Amino acid sequence: MKKKLVSAILTAALAAVCISGCGKRSSYKPLEKDDDTIYTIGVVSNDKSADIEQGFKDALTDTFGKEHYKLVTGSVSSKNDTDSIASLEDQGAQLLLTENWEGLTAAYTQTQSTDDDKKLPVISTGVNDITGTLGIEYADEDNRTTGTNVTGVMPSPSVDAQLSEMIEATKKMSRVGIIYSPENRDAVKDNRILEEYLTQAGIGYREYLLATSSYKSLMKNGVEAKAIKESDDNDPTVPQISDDFAKSLYPSFSDSEILDWERQARRSLKNADTSKIISTAVKQCDALYISSGFSSSTVKKITRAAKNGDRVTYGSDAVSGKESLVTLWADPYDSGYKAGEMAYQILVNSQNPGDISVTYQSEASFHKLYNGSYAEVLGLVFPKSFSEYTSFMKSYVPGSNTERANSED
Repeated sequence: MKKKLVSAILTAALAAVCISGCGKRSSYKPLEKDDDTIYTIGVVSNDKSADIEQGFKDALTDTFGKEHYKLVTGSVSSKNDTDSIASLEDQGAQLLLTENWEGLTAAYTQTQSTDDDKKLPVISTGVNDITGTLGIEYADEDNRTTGTNVTGVMPSPSVDAQLSEMIEATKKMSRVGIIYSPENRDAVKDNRILEEYLTQAGIGYREYLLATSSYKSLMKNGVEAKAIKESDDNDPTVPQISDDFAKSLYPSFSDSEILDWERQARRSLKNADTSKIISTAVKQCDALYISSGFSSSTVKKITRAAKNGDRVTYGSDAVSGKESLVTLWADPYDSGYKAGEMAYQILVNSQNPGDISVTYQSEASFHKLYNGSYAEVLGLVFPKSFSEYTSFMKSYVPGSNTERANSED
């Protein structure tokens, strides 16, 4: 296959993405050494989030001073595991850091059981749609403040930046296949935004719903609760889903969004053949956008079929990014560092977390990566603005492009 140089399209939108210097050393003044205050912070840990925690600890050291904080750590088994959150409270935690949506949901649920003035502050990392995950609305949409005991850092690059990279990496893109699981609230939110941008760019798209094992279990529970009926008078082959059941899963969705989700869910119940869905997407689309939340095995099925069909794949999170042709990788250290600065604002400066804007990672913490072996199969050569995924990961140290790290050299 003749090699093609990937055309640089919309480069201005991504010009700032790979500039070094994110994660400046905090300007907060550490507590005096003779101050004997020690703050106890609970970390709802996730075994995949060591880099978030390192950034968090570094920020705490820079802001509080290393003598003035201690961490107590726990983990949750599910979004309903409020007992693990209660255990951190019993250990004296004055604030909670969460690292995924299950931890955030469990922490929020547990902390709502106390009086307003006693609710533990919660700082979320690792979740792209904090309010959607919790089923709440922003108190102030423009400033992204929740008005509750929750604030946080959203890790993923903006959807328009992701689309820009897709266009830059795809010479021909007349239709994008969006592969997702409707159980993942982050994916559902990002897909809506992506579809708006695709429409504005004159690029077609189709959705392909893959039911994860947990989603299938959720649907099974709906059937057993008779929230999902076997058929409908108009079409006896299509299962029907009660609005109440859908609303219980997605309380923040509008009526039209609920109807759209029900349509997709009915399709997934009628046709759950993962391989067939992936094969159809490859045949019908030029590029595939793999939404967040899939297991490594599912992602490999998608990328294997895409490579065989000479199709580009874009990975929207760390798992899919590793296997896809291109991804915009976010250094998780940056989320942790920003969260640590928020902890200082809350505990030392006595700011209400509900008044602190939910923020995004720094643009400079994102890196444009491509999969070298995948590119070779498709005969693609990438410009210098991209780094090869495996080589980059072998040499890159999380947080190493920050001002903090550079000042320590």
